Amino acid sequence: MKDQEIRAAILEEAYDFMKQKGMRAVFPLFERTKDWGVEEKDINRNVDYLVQKGLVKKEGVKLVGGLFSPVIRITAEGVDEYEREHGHGDYGKHGCLPH
Repeated sequence: MKDQEIRAAILEEAYDFMKQKGMRAVFPLFERTKDWGVEEKDINRNVDYLVQKGLVKKEGVKLVGGLFSPVIRITAEGVDEYEREHGHGDYGKHGCLPH
């Protein structure tokens, strides 16, 4: 995956989690990204970028499967950015309407 794809996927995971659990809900990112085939350093670099842009917020770290995973949540700016890219409403993966 390219960095832009990784960032889009992280933002999508954060958005999906927020839709399920609410705006204040946090989750260990590596729990959601373990099957992506992306190295931890690449995930961390792209999380840092999203934090700098104000789209996600780090809420600490959690030990998950022997790795320290950033615990993140989406920000209001992140919700706006995701919905600007994918539209409003309950969209499936990658912004597609459910079939």
